[in-house]
Amino acid sequence: MSETVQIFLVIGVMVLVFIFTKKIQSVRMMKARDFIVDDLKKRGALNEESAVDIDYASTSILKIGIRDERPKVLKQLLQYGIVGMTMENRFYLNEVNMRVVADKTKEA
Repeated sequence: MSETVQIFLVIGVMVLVFIFTKKIQSVRMMKARDFIVDDLKKRGALNEESAVDIDYASTSILKIGIRDERPKVLKQLLQYGIVGMTMENRFYLNEVNMRVVADKTKEA
């Protein structure tokens, strides 16, 4: 095999690995999102009065094992207004905004 073909094969494999890792990251973020939404629903945190403390709101100093995406996803959910935060750093699910965002993503 010529060097040119080998270079193109290596570049092709690198592109495939990059795409594959991005897909894995995307799946992990979606699972973290679903976990947070389900957790808040199970706890009944559907408004400010029923907001709850969650232990995964902040990152751990001691990082062992697979990266925990929940704090990062929680920040994104806060930005979109799907999850709300009270002054006491308690969290609740804002289902109205969740439906609006879900409807927009279905249209796209």
